[in-house]
Amino acid sequence: MGWGTGMDNQINEVTIVGGGTAGWLTAAFLVRFMNLRNKQNPVIITLIESPNVPTIGVGEATVPTMPGLLRSLGISEKEFFIRCNASFKLGVRFSNWNHDRQGRGTSFIHPFDGISTQLGGQNPAYHFHKFGGPPGRDNIDDCLAVSGAAIAAKVGPKLLTHGDYESQLNYAYHLDAGKFAEFLREISIGRGVNHVLDDVEEIEQDERGYISALKLQRQGRHPVELVIDCTGFKGVIINQVLGVPFRDYSKYLLNNRAMAVQIPHRDVSKIEPCTNSTALGAGWVWRVPLYNRIGTGYVFSSNFRSDDEARDEFLAHLGDDGKKAEPRVIPVRIGRMERAWEKNCIAIGLSAGFIEPLESTAIYMIENFVKLLLINFPDKSFPPILSQRFNEKTEKMMQSIRDFIILHYCTNNREDSEYWRVAREEMELPESVENLLEEYRHTLPVNTDFDGVYLFNYFSYNTILFSKGYLGGIRYPAERFIVREDWDQRIADFLKYEQKKLAGLPNHYQLLRKIRGEDDAQVPQSGISFGGFGGPAFGAPPGGIQMPQATVQLGGGPMKPSIRFAAKKSEEPAKKAEQDDLSGSHIL
Repeated sequence: MGWGTGMDNQINEVTIVGGGTAGWLTAAFLVRFMNLRNKQNPVIITLIESPNVPTIGVGEATVPTMPGLLRSLGISEKEFFIRCNASFKLGVRFSNWNHDRQGRGTSFIHPFDGISTQLGGQNPAYHFHKFGGPPGRDNIDDCLAVSGAAIAAKVGPKLLTHGDYESQLNYAYHLDAGKFAEFLREISIGRGVNHVLDDVEEIEQDERGYISALKLQRQGRHPVELVIDCTGFKGVIINQVLGVPFRDYSKYLLNNRAMAVQIPHRDVSKIEPCTNSTALGAGWVWRVPLYNRIGTGYVFSSNFRSDDEARDEFLAHLGDDGKKAEPRVIPVRIGRMERAWEKNCIAIGLSAGFIEPLESTAIYMIENFVKLLLINFPDKSFPPILSQRFNEKTEKMMQSIRDFIILHYCTNNREDSEYWRVAREEMELPESVENLLEEYRHTLPVNTDFDGVYLFNYFSYNTILFSKGYLGGIRYPAERFIVREDWDQRIADFLKYEQKKLAGLPNHYQLLRKIRGEDDAQVPQSGISFGGFGGPAFGAPPGGIQMPQATVQLGGGPMKPSIRFAAKKSEEPAKKAEQDDLSGSHIL
């Protein structure tokens, strides 16, 4: 019949344990793509989370696949902006990650728009390497991307006449993750997701080791067919129950702590359409401007700063803005589960792993884990080939993100800090990063149809390596094939293109007010209809998105896990340190 093991063996219910961004985005995605066209026999989707945990309001940044994600979920962009206090993000400004010859910090933009078409049959990066940019355009992003000029002018990516998801420039968002989770919860429940407020006391396994049921404190036994673990850093099901080992990335990346606060805008009318990442003595500070406030925090290594030392350094960096701030330290575990899919459990979000928040990849990874689950959705026999493919793809995705983040550190030239020296000279490099850097010593590669690319492509690598001065002094064989005249013409054409792209773009704050309905004129809102995945399977154009961004936020204020596993009556009350554990929090 060609129906595999038969329709009676189909999975009829998916159970999600844990809420927050990971849990509710997973629920919203599954109910949208599993049941919208499956009216006769819809899959039951149940999300279980603790009733004792308040919503956490945190700021975070995203990547340019995010608008496509929201559109595919049938979400009004206008309503999203209002509900989540969102703002636009056109790229990331990196400051003080490298120093010039006088020891002064340099800066560059990692943009979302870029022109990478060949010039004279060659990568235009060769022309920039050999001839440089025109006066006032010292970085490669100044010559091949519009984002930097847009950020400097503090304009938004849309015209005032544009509706939902229309734009002149590529963009992502800054958003309040707590409000975003609430928004997704409301949408998911409205579309049929069962929401169970209860605490998990025990987890049952069958003779094969598969998860067979969850014992809930109030509602008793909940049978399980397929369970999704969104329990945060602890990975309660995938790690603690099923015993999947954790692959620690601390030998590659130093940072293991973060502290965060929320501060007001000094002048919200000057809100920047970018994330800022500023390097300090033992890590870096993010700055994410939401519509109503700014989220900021320090990601650092406890090997080089005590919590008190890091707090003093961070508050000194904030200056007057930090006078009343009380940053809270958050432990961060960098790495991934060896397998995100084990038996009938799939880990999504922090329970699957977390790469340092430098490139705002948390929601991107949640999105693509869920898409991969749908592509490889099993029946109750759980064919090993499906979990194998899922684990291979997610491992490669996380490794590619890890490698790109490592690149920011290993190419620094700072001599004023032991932290930065160790990051450059003593941290282990994965073979994949070593090979990439060796490749760049001989060629400036471009992406082709033969490359399997996730989020970051060669344009992104070019931006980082050129902007940090790593490619200085190299003579590339291909540079003998290029001429100055072609580059001069390309620059002239680019300046006209940039001017045309920026023409008529409104001030960022003005655009946000229009979208929110706080000005007289209203921005059109387009009707969103179901359109499948709406493009490539992983939400990005072939060869990866044009350019990525930086800085996922780790929020401030009191935080608790978004799923609490109740102690048995025989157990002693949890210690303070355990109560403060953020393993289940949707902070990232």
